[in-house]
Amino acid sequence: MAAAAKPGYTDYIMALKEPVTDATIEQAKSDIVAAGGEVTNVITLGLHAIVCSLPNDQIMAMDKKDYVDFMEQDREVHAFGV
Repeated sequence: MAAAAKPGYTDYIMALKEPVTDATIEQAKSDIVAAGGEVTNVITLGLHAIVCSLPNDQIMAMDKKDYVDFMEQDREVHAFGV
């Protein structure tokens, strides 16, 4: 189980619009850090996405970036109601 975001932050999965280049990934990572966030993982197999922790007041601004397809709050899920 992943650690919870620190107070004032929320963990998100930021899916990137295709086609995704290395430059797109680096720009997204740079923008996350510039917004005061932290990159915790980069997904490049299948879906191109960045798992990050963002300050709550920066979530809408990041969601409006041209390279963002969608953002979803990262949370624990269970299969089959377990």
